Amino acid sequence: MKTFFRKPETTIGLLGMLMIAAPIMANDIEGAGDHPEIPRVAGSSIVFYQTSDFDRLTVPTGRWDGDELESSETLEGEVIRMSYTFEDTSTSTLRIKRSYLQELEARDFEILYTASGGELSGGDGRLFFVHGSGLFTRGVRDCCRLANRDRDIRYIAARSADGNVLVGIAAFNARQIGPAVSLAVATADEMDDAMDHQPLTADEMETGLIEQGRVAIQNILFAFDSDEILPESAEALATIAGLMQNRPDLELVVVGHTDAVGDFDYNLRLSMDRATAVVNELVNQHGIARERLRPAGAGMMAPATTNRTESGRAENRRVELVEIVQ
Repeated sequence: MKTFFRKPETTIGLLGMLMIAAPIMANDIEGAGDHPEIPRVAGSSIVFYQTSDFDRLTVPTGRWDGDELESSETLEGEVIRMSYTFEDTSTSTLRIKRSYLQELEARDFEILYTASGGELSGGDGRLFFVHGSGLFTRGVRDCCRLANRDRDIRYIAARSADGNVLVGIAAFNARQIGPAVSLAVATADEMDDAMDHQPLTADEMETGLIEQGRVAIQNILFAFDSDEILPESAEALATIAGLMQNRPDLELVVVGHTDAVGDFDYNLRLSMDRATAVVNELVNQHGIARERLRPAGAGMMAPATTNRTESGRAENRRVELVEIVQ
């Protein structure tokens, strides 16, 4: 998982017709970009951006009654959470909401639920946004905090015609900022893309180590914002362990890699934590001697391909094995 945000600042500008667009804005935070199916409203820029290559997203499709949601929809896949602020602080949240509705409907999205203010929950919708929805992480809330008064919260839940994209969007007035948008979107086929890599056999791993000195393992996956290894990784870990058991002389550096989204130091720590988790799994669950394994974190420093596309960033999030030659 990668997270990056910019400290809130108030900017005032002139916004003409409020229309959906998908530009790359000069004042977006580094590495952030619009979801290809959910372009931004013109005049806005990304101030918070958080991605996970695989997670489960639950989107509310009904009111929060103080204890639970009336209804919700869930989708697994790549999850992106982001927030936008606007150049023109007089832009109304109603206009923002209607711009999103118009664009989503033009793209054949099904509108699952839309409501505003007290229709969402008590506190003019505040309880839905902060407690009930589960959509907006603390990073999102810290980036763009709800205004103390005149919050004017408006919400949309929608799903693409093919069912592969699920999104929750909230437009609201943020404290000391003005109009803002926070959204969370899951894309099922992003997980399919990541899993297009066929699991490597032990022979294929060994060939890569002999011929290139390293081999990339794309099928070791981690939980959202965590070094927790997902169960889907079991086959790849068992194959690595089998190779090491058949080659008792083999010693490896386990290197974690991230994409280029987010803070450099954060990515470096995360890649090291995930490499260490893989080493611990091989030692504790598969009986590989710890002295044969060394964890290392490369962060974003050694991309396998471009970080300018979502498919490229998925390719760059990986674990590599590097042979230690004595």
